[in-house]
Amino acid sequence: MEKRKRTIFWIIPIGVIGIFFYFFGPQKAVTDNDYITYIHATPVMENSNITTEEAFKNYCEESRWEYFQTKMMEHVVEFKGKCKIDNKVQPVNLQYVVEKGQTDYRIGAMLVNGEQQSEDQRTEFLNTLQ
Repeated sequence: MEKRKRTIFWIIPIGVIGIFFYFFGPQKAVTDNDYITYIHATPVMENSNITTEEAFKNYCEESRWEYFQTKMMEHVVEFKGKCKIDNKVQPVNLQYVVEKGQTDYRIGAMLVNGEQQSEDQRTEFLNTLQ
C-alpha cells in the first residue's frame, strides 16, 4: 500500500470525529434569553412583592442564570449561585420550567451542595428569600 493511501485512511476518521465534536460537543451556556427575563420578573413566591431576580441578588453571592432546552423540548431556566443555608454559604442550583410562550412556569429541582432537596426544603428556602 502506498504511503499516500495510508495517510488518507487516517485523515477521514479524524475529520469525521472533528465534525461530530463540532455539532454535538459541549455547548456554550445561554445567559441572556427571553425565558430568563420572564423568570427574573416573576414574584419569588405567590403574593410576594419582590421579584425573583431581586430576591436572589439580595440573598445569594456569585449568582448566574442559564437557559437550556431539554430533550423533551421543555424550556428550563436555572439559577446557580452560593446562598446561605443552615448558617453556611453553599452552592445552590434551582430550576424553573417555563411553559412555551412564557404563559406560566413551575419550580423544578433544587440542589444544595450537589444533593437534591425535597419540595418542602425548596419551599422553605424560597420563603427565606422574601
